Amino acid sequence: MPADAPTKKSSRILTYDLMRGYFMVAIILNHLYWYPNGLDWVAARGNLFVSAAEGFFLLSGIILGIVRGRKLLDKPFKTAATLLLKRSVQLYITSIVLMLIFTLIGWWFFIDNPGIKPGIRPISQPFYEVLIGALTYEYIYGWADFLRLYAIFILFTPIALWLLRRGKPYLVLALSILVYLSRPLFVELTPYSAELLMPITWQFIFFSGFIIGFHAKDISARWQKLAVHQQRYIKTVVYTITAVTLCANLLLSFGGGAWESATYLHKGLLPYFDKEVLPPARIILFGIWFLAGFWLFQRFEKQIVKWFGWILLPFGANSLYVYTLHAFVIFFVHMIMKDASPNIFINFFGSIGVLLVIWLALRYKFLAKIIPR
Repeated sequence: MPADAPTKKSSRILTYDLMRGYFMVAIILNHLYWYPNGLDWVAARGNLFVSAAEGFFLLSGIILGIVRGRKLLDKPFKTAATLLLKRSVQLYITSIVLMLIFTLIGWWFFIDNPGIKPGIRPISQPFYEVLIGALTYEYIYGWADFLRLYAIFILFTPIALWLLRRGKPYLVLALSILVYLSRPLFVELTPYSAELLMPITWQFIFFSGFIIGFHAKDISARWQKLAVHQQRYIKTVVYTITAVTLCANLLLSFGGGAWESATYLHKGLLPYFDKEVLPPARIILFGIWFLAGFWLFQRFEKQIVKWFGWILLPFGANSLYVYTLHAFVIFFVHMIMKDASPNIFINFFGSIGVLLVIWLALRYKFLAKIIPR
């Protein structure tokens, strides 16, 4: 990822943590979905053509490419591959345990509660069938479904790492694109839903990030070689496209109801930006928005740290821990209040309260030895 100064290595990592913390806050607020709450501006209620989830996965891939890729180049491949596989197994076990815990708690205590998350298996279904479904990822339930994606992606990461170590990033990218393009074949040959087929398309974002992270220094060096006016021109183009498309998206998402033609246009565009299918248009738009966001976070890093670093930095540096905690908090608070209150102040303080509970749990390392970080 291009940087504004070659001496800002630690600053760039700080930028990554700030962005991942921001994406984590947006995900929590959108899963809670107590809108309006005065915090709608954080992620536009998740109603845009691009979500925080894409940024979360791309950054995770970038950081993994740096930490387990570039930084371990002087170590044997076996060392890095073993660490990756252990991480994959850890996340696989965690995701299965969480799915089963949420299912059993739902069955025993909340099966008749209107706030229970949809998608739970019928209470009459034998537990062994639920267990098999969870183990094969044919059954996913709860608010931590990202963990299964991470477990799957990291399982195959050693292959990408082996190729990158041999100077073949384009082959990694080509294989990722080939898998992405194979989705119609899986749709035709399997009975799986679009949600269950998400690993086929979302791996492209993760492995693109892994390639970027592995070659971060090379990408930064190439950016620095560009003339100042060339850098300024590229940034202007990216910022302009981002501003225009973001304003248009906000208008279509929240103001389209005022114009019948805008409503039709919005509905017509939705299939091209489906979150589960992840069509090319959504990937391209995400890439542009992410790049603009990265430059903005980097440009105003000191100010962001001053005002929001207290929550963004710990959330970003411990994102999997925060993500796992949020799954429990969201699951239980929805049993108390599933839908938003008509009172914006109740929604505001409730949303802030959820963020603070997670922040306090992180600060005091609640179950830190059990939950993956």
